[in-house]
Amino acid sequence: MTTTEATIVTPTVRRAVRRSLYWGVAVVALLVFAVIMVVLNGAGRIAERWGADETAPLGSRAVVNVLKDQGVEVIVTNSLDRTLAELEGRSLADGGAGATLFVGDTRRILTDEQWPELLGIADHLVIAEPPPVALDGMRIDALGAGPLDGGDPGAGSPQGDGQGRVTLEAGCRVPAALRAESISAAGQGYSTLSGTTCFDAGQAGAALVQLDVDGRLVTVLGAGTALQNNDITRAGNAALVLGLLGEHPDLVWYQPSPADFGSPTLPELTPGWVNPVAWLALLVGLAAAFWRGRRLGPVVIENLPVVVKTTETMEGRARLYAREGSRLRALDALRVATLRRLSEGLALGRAAGVDDIIAAVTGITGRDQRALRALLVDIEPADDRALVQLSDRLLDLEREVARRVALDDPTTATERIDA
Repeated sequence: MTTTEATIVTPTVRRAVRRSLYWGVAVVALLVFAVIMVVLNGAGRIAERWGADETAPLGSRAVVNVLKDQGVEVIVTNSLDRTLAELEGRSLADGGAGATLFVGDTRRILTDEQWPELLGIADHLVIAEPPPVALDGMRIDALGAGPLDGGDPGAGSPQGDGQGRVTLEAGCRVPAALRAESISAAGQGYSTLSGTTCFDAGQAGAALVQLDVDGRLVTVLGAGTALQNNDITRAGNAALVLGLLGEHPDLVWYQPSPADFGSPTLPELTPGWVNPVAWLALLVGLAAAFWRGRRLGPVVIENLPVVVKTTETMEGRARLYAREGSRLRALDALRVATLRRLSEGLALGRAAGVDDIIAAVTGITGRDQRALRALLVDIEPADDRALVQLSDRLLDLEREVARRVALDDPTTATERIDA
């Protein structure tokens, strides 16, 4: 290849590289943005309390894994319909091996009409920190008494550990409570007249209430933190929880979700083929943009600075003010220009303030100072007619000051006498 040919080829290669570099940078930036969004969405996810697959301190994955290791079949559900379907035929009364139902309505989704449907479908119903609507809806003899947060020992509540937990002794004959002996947890205390209370916290109520409802066992577990990953190993928390939830071979772990509102969610309404097609369309669009994207031509050189006539700038700004109805802004521009010219004409200098200029104009013209301030600062135009009148008054003031300055100038007076 000759030197001339190499000289011709090199710029061509450079132009091709520059054109490809733009789209390469655009694709890389898009990928980086997608990664950042995925990371942010994952980092901003709120941990679900008592989540069966949640590894955060508020979750309950540790409990679920231990129950599975002990041979308990754990079925996780998030809707009332699926929960009822999973429990069908599992209870001892229906000929099954026996089933326990755990309900943790952390978002207070279930209504007083839905809670009664959970009664009688499992051999043992365990409810973690049920709200008043649950107790009223199921009509069971349990009532919220107070928070299990340590409280004031003088008021009949046990001493806490300084972190919101209380240590409570079993004090009952419930097998799971006897095996636990004591627990260290926080949550909600409950009271009952006909049921059995365990882990009594005085005026705050009991951390566990167990009742017999139509031949089925119902346990109200107020010490909700005993289920969580961060508290399961404290005191006898693990023994209590595993004894309550591992009593039967089958455990349905139910946490209500928006699916219980009765209306289908967006993922349920979306066909399965929509996501693959959307990703394919995105990739095709990127490929088409890279293939048929506009090729940038050479840079156009324009000589600077560009000269713009003062009248064009003034007329353009005036049209903008007129179109937007900015009368006060237009008048302020006129006032600023008038004050600047008055300051120069009276030799006050650029550092002179509005009050200094008004005082100087009053001294040379004899006008009222308040009237001058109103004209130069305070008055606001109500319409276009008033704006024009104020503009004329500003012009008259400038002319008057100019005449007064000319009369007071000794040089000008001498010239006039000689003439």
